[in-house]
Amino acid sequence: MDRQLTAFLTVARLGNLTLAAQRLNVTQPALTKRLVTLEERLGVGLFERKPRGMELTAAGRIYLRHASRIEQEYRQASEEIGILENAGMETLRVGAGPLFHLRYVAQAFSAVRRNFPMLRLDLVARNNAETLPLLVEGELDLVLGTIEPLASEYLLHVIPLLEVEQAVALAEDMPCAGKDVLSPSDLTEMDWVSYSQVPGSRELLTRYFSQQQLGLPRFVAQTTSFTAGLHLIRHSNLAMQVPLQIQSVVSRDGLRVLPVSPSLARSAAGIYLRESSLGIPAVKAMNEELRRITGALHDQV
Repeated sequence: MDRQLTAFLTVARLGNLTLAAQRLNVTQPALTKRLVTLEERLGVGLFERKPRGMELTAAGRIYLRHASRIEQEYRQASEEIGILENAGMETLRVGAGPLFHLRYVAQAFSAVRRNFPMLRLDLVARNNAETLPLLVEGELDLVLGTIEPLASEYLLHVIPLLEVEQAVALAEDMPCAGKDVLSPSDLTEMDWVSYSQVPGSRELLTRYFSQQQLGLPRFVAQTTSFTAGLHLIRHSNLAMQVPLQIQSVVSRDGLRVLPVSPSLARSAAGIYLRESSLGIPAVKAMNEELRRITGALHDQV
C-alpha cells in the first residue's frame, strides 16, 4: 500500500509522531516528510500539532474515512490474490459470542479438521463490538454473533444462520425451575445478573418488565464474563438472560434455561466475514459446517 497513505493512517490512529515512527520502523523526520508530501499533494492540512499529539483537521477526518476503505480494499485484494497462490491457511481465526463459542464452534471446527488436519483454531470469545473491528482490520477471518446494522465503511459479507430467543438461566433448585415455560410474574421473584458485554441487554429486560407492568428488575450483580455469570447463577440463586439455544450446554452444570411467554426477545445471528475470504477452502468449509449444525440443532430446541 502507498507509503504516504500508511503513514497517514498510522499517525491518525496513534495520534503521536514518535509512536507512529516506531510502529512503521522509520525515523520521525522521514515520517514527517511523508505527511507533508501527502498534504501538499492534496492541497490541505490533515493534522494540527497539539500539546497532546497530532489531531486530525476537518479535512483529515474526511480523508481518514476514505483512507480506511482504501486500506480494507487493499487487504481484501491481497487476500483474493493469495487464494490463487495458496489454497488454504494455517490458522482459522474466529471471533464468537457466548452462544457460538459455547455450543457450535468446537463441533464445527472438529468436522472441518477432518478435511484440513493441519488447521489450527484461534478463538476470540468476545462480542461483536470487539470482534467486528478485528475482522475489518484483517486480524480475524470470521465473526459469529448477532446480526446488526453495519456502518457503511464495513465491507463485510453476512450469512444468517438462526434466530436466537432470549431465555432465563437459573439454578435447578430455584422455586420455578421445574416449569417448562416461565410467566412474566415468575420474573418478579428473581434477582438478576447483568451480562454487560451485550449492549442493551439490561435495557431489554427493563423494557420487558415495563411492558408487562412488573415494576423494575432487581439487578444485584454485573459481569463482563458470561462464564462468571453462569457461576453466579449456580451458587447465588440469581437469574440471567441467555440464549435459549445454550440449554443443553448448561443443563449438566445444575442450571436450567427456560423460555418466557411472552418471549423476552428474538434476534437473528450468523456469520460475518470479508468477501475476499469467501473462497478460502477452510473458511468455506467452516461456513458450511456451521450452517449444517445450527440448522440441525436449532430444529431440536
